[in-house]
Amino acid sequence: MMIKRFAGVVISCLCCLAPVAQAGIWDFFVDEGLHLVVSDPYVEMRTGPGRGYPVFHVIEKGQTLHLFKKRTDWYKAETKDGVKGWIKRSELSKTLGPDGSEVDFSAPNWQDYVDRRWEFGVLGGNFESSDALTTYLGFNLTQNISAELKYTQTFSSVSNNKLLSINAVHKPFPSWKISPFFTLGAGEIKISPSSSLVRSEERENPVYTVGGGTFVYISRRFLFRLEYNNHTLLTKREDNEEVEEWKAGFSVFF
Repeated sequence: MMIKRFAGVVISCLCCLAPVAQAGIWDFFVDEGLHLVVSDPYVEMRTGPGRGYPVFHVIEKGQTLHLFKKRTDWYKAETKDGVKGWIKRSELSKTLGPDGSEVDFSAPNWQDYVDRRWEFGVLGGNFESSDALTTYLGFNLTQNISAELKYTQTFSSVSNNKLLSINAVHKPFPSWKISPFFTLGAGEIKISPSSSLVRSEERENPVYTVGGGTFVYISRRFLFRLEYNNHTLLTKREDNEEVEEWKAGFSVFF
């Protein structure tokens, strides 16, 4: 049963993150597009984003292009004469900006991973015997230190919980392909008992978190993330509650 649930989470993660992984940060703010000048002898324009589509137009050296859309390694472009089509990333490697500066169209690589600034991920796993799903957004302050905003939803027959937290993440070896990390966090959890089984009111408790895990660089913009967290729920009772959490999932960086 757990294998099936985890497989479902993995598929959901890939579906959510694939569009993000295919696009860099520039691709999400492409309303104004990008203007280029062709410096190769010519650039081929196809009717669609793939080698299977026919070449229907050739752009010569010195002509200008306006890029306004991206799909995987293909860019949709428009010439100054209004001709629109798709161009392979590799054919844009020698194009220049309007001011003559070089434009970087290289695919994401290892150094991009080391120097990454933003991360977005989806994780699934177990939160004290309950199924749980987490989304997070992280910002790397330095290569070793990052801040994360995390939201977790748990599901069980006893209660459904919502946890929102802010976490500091320390990566002692950020340039390793398999990179361990440690976390400290604080937030608040809202516990909503299932009324059909438990007669209890909803409650909200402050939460402090200590944890750690591992990032695994897969390729391009994809990361695999495995983590363990120990949550301390501050209650009004004499003893606080301790909750263990295990999760795994995928992240993208940009």
